[in-house]
Amino acid sequence: MKRRIPLTITLVLGIVLMIQFFIPHQFSQDFKNTALEWLRVIGSFAFIIGLASFVTHHATKIRHKKEGWAYSPIALGALVIMAVIGIIGRAPNMSWLPVTVHGQQIPVFTYLFANFYNYMMVPLGATMFSVLAFYIASAAYRSFRAKSLVSILLLIAAFIIMLSIIFYNVLPLGDLGEWLLSVPNMAAKRGILLGASLGGIATSLKIILGIERGYIGGTK
Repeated sequence: MKRRIPLTITLVLGIVLMIQFFIPHQFSQDFKNTALEWLRVIGSFAFIIGLASFVTHHATKIRHKKEGWAYSPIALGALVIMAVIGIIGRAPNMSWLPVTVHGQQIPVFTYLFANFYNYMMVPLGATMFSVLAFYIASAAYRSFRAKSLVSILLLIAAFIIMLSIIFYNVLPLGDLGEWLLSVPNMAAKRGILLGASLGGIATSLKIILGIERGYIGGTK
């Protein structure tokens, strides 16, 4: 029963929501809006589960002194500080202790939350994304080595596009780079998107029909 009930709910709701997409009736739209509201409620519980998993993971690392455990207290402390500042800042009648910023007065907790986010979270995110540049450069080096006709064409196209970006106003180089991006590249991109869409449809059907059961903790 623990598996049959979730599979039955998934089957029924999956078929109903799939049919609802093709029914332009007000009742159908109201049902969709209600389902979206329920998804927000379920997402809130998922957030609680994710928060509990985050705390448990770092608490376990600290308890057993696993590799990198020294960073876990920092992560937990940042979680608590941001949560407390955010909750207190959203509470009613918390506009006291104003801070003057650019001639405007804002609550101190709003100021602290914005500074923690803008000057700590944003740089950390930028650092993580900048690390990807090295992997992109390495992948480009391996891809652009002229070992076959396909790699030669890829190398020539990339070279033309880079030059068209640098010398955008130089004709016909700018038009050629734009044509490569809007015609051959777009055709390949649409093929990839079609393949990804078909894969998404296949995965959705497997979940609705109960073939894919990983979300309930197993396949048997």
